Amino acid sequence: MIEPMASHSCRHIIRIVFFILSFIGFTCFGEFEGKQSKWKGYTKTEFQVDGNPAFVVEPKTSAAGKPWVWRARFPTFHTEIDEMLLRDGYHIAHINTGPRLGSPHALKIWEQFYNLLTGKHEFNKKGVLEGVSRGGLYVYRWAKNHPDTVACIYNDTPVCDFKSWPGGKGQGKGAQGEWKRLLKEYGFKDEAEAIAYQDNPIDNLQPIVDARIPIMHIITEDDAIVPPKENTYVLKERLEKLGLPFFYVISIAKGDRANGHHFDVKFPHVGYHFIRKYSDFSNPYPVYLRSGLKNSQHVFTHQKKGRVGFLGGSITESAGWRLHASESLKKRFPDTDFEFVYAGIGSTDSTYGAYRLHRDVLSKGKIDLLFIESAVNELHNSRTRDDISKAVEGIILQARRHNPYIDIIAQYLYDMPYVESYRRGITPWQIAALDRISLQYGVNAIDQARQVTNWFDSGEISQKEFGGCHPKPAGHKAYGDMIDRLFDAAWAGPVPTSTVPHHGGRRYDPNSYELAHFQSIDSAKVKSGWKKVKNWQGTGKGSVRKHDKGLDYIEATEPGSELTVEFSGTAIGLPMVAGPDVGIIEWRVDGGPWKSLDQFTKWSRSLHIPWIYMLEKELGPGKHLLTLRTTNRKNEQSMGHACRFSAFAVNGNPQ
Repeated sequence: MIEPMASHSCRHIIRIVFFILSFIGFTCFGEFEGKQSKWKGYTKTEFQVDGNPAFVVEPKTSAAGKPWVWRARFPTFHTEIDEMLLRDGYHIAHINTGPRLGSPHALKIWEQFYNLLTGKHEFNKKGVLEGVSRGGLYVYRWAKNHPDTVACIYNDTPVCDFKSWPGGKGQGKGAQGEWKRLLKEYGFKDEAEAIAYQDNPIDNLQPIVDARIPIMHIITEDDAIVPPKENTYVLKERLEKLGLPFFYVISIAKGDRANGHHFDVKFPHVGYHFIRKYSDFSNPYPVYLRSGLKNSQHVFTHQKKGRVGFLGGSITESAGWRLHASESLKKRFPDTDFEFVYAGIGSTDSTYGAYRLHRDVLSKGKIDLLFIESAVNELHNSRTRDDISKAVEGIILQARRHNPYIDIIAQYLYDMPYVESYRRGITPWQIAALDRISLQYGVNAIDQARQVTNWFDSGEISQKEFGGCHPKPAGHKAYGDMIDRLFDAAWAGPVPTSTVPHHGGRRYDPNSYELAHFQSIDSAKVKSGWKKVKNWQGTGKGSVRKHDKGLDYIEATEPGSELTVEFSGTAIGLPMVAGPDVGIIEWRVDGGPWKSLDQFTKWSRSLHIPWIYMLEKELGPGKHLLTLRTTNRKNEQSMGHACRFSAFAVNGNPQ
């Protein structure tokens, strides 16, 4: 009788203890031990590490690979992205070392926290660093000392040089109390020693570059507390000079509060998609489902009709991956009547694509699903980052103005220079530039170049079997298989009952080609030498592709030919055929200085290649006058001084 009574008493005592602990919010159940509460509907557990307050917020179900975000400072500020990531199975973690301002002592505490999370609790060895304001001091000093522990960095108006803040030694206001604290915390004997310190976040950056850590900052240009010109832009310039190709900046002109330092987060999806891309360890393929394909799924299922557009260069023009995608759609939606708009034209890139999008795709009727491809020709046509961002943003904005519900898939196809870059652990800057805009607007993407590199290196597909940048049938099928993976992920689960407009995005470039269109050559006023040639078939020297034959061109073959044209907009260019006889042309806008252009390309010797030259890209809005003339100068490989084009490429409202 004694033992059962004791056992009963013990159980009763244990129940009382657990009742008291649960009443005060402490638990030893679940993944973490400590004081528990609810945060945004998730379990938050507070505990201490070496006497320093810390917490972890747990998702409902942890994602594969156990990804996590490490909030450096101010963990309750701008939590929109954290909430989105919690829904995806990410943990959110923070340890409060606030007074230590990223000092060596603070990093020692961070090491204990990191070891606890990645050891006992098996968090992924690579975490996402997220720093707000002075959090930048912690983030970059940690990343430089422990680069292999960082998946990516997302920072919000971060301090990157303590001379700027709290020192206030530049344009910023500084904070003298914090500056004195920093001198003491770092053990500087005086201010001069602090100013001479060579391990600020902006210093000794090679470990971050070698680890290829992707970085995104969101900043306010009028920030008087942490001026970006002394912080983010210095860091960006130094990292890019050392070879880091992916440092993305979201720039906001004016902050809402606190001397421009604070702002409202209006488009959290940009940072969210950035973090997901570089820390989704459950995704074995470089397939990025962002805004999804639910609208097109609804249309294809319920309306039984669908129109799908394909915009790209010669790899899209060839009867390869686009036919695989078309057949896959017909099999997935057997009762749907599809119309496929194939608008691939060899040698064209995203710049040409932005100007011909309406003519070749959107004019055919409402497009429900649009594929865009241009990565290979961005490389071969020597496009700049600025060219790419203006063009891709223009394509997306035009497409969504045409149909706010349109689903878009961007593809970055392979060429050997891209493979060689990936083998060195470097994302090709052209692909980084293309995907930066896709991130901005939540556009779905497939990095086919990265996947082809993986196939080549694993031996799953050989280069000989796949083919070159113009793939063999096996290569096109492999591209199609990757598209099917995106389809599978996008269309898992129930069919939506309605369509939803895609969320907008802050403009990346105010001069992007949102209003790109072709203005007729009939609008030109000929002063001398130019003439209109109808149904042009070529010159007899140099081949002409089918898309370029039979068009009307305006042409000049002799030096000194001159014309003018009025247009309204911020950019003007010439969609031309640059063949064996093209020379050097000159132009000016609104009576400004003359500028020159050699039209001859590396393919011009034997081909009248379709090419779009943008003469001006950032004019002031409003009406302008272009004066264009041929000269007596030419490329040494050219046979003449000609110029011929089919329209004026104008970014602005049509006249």
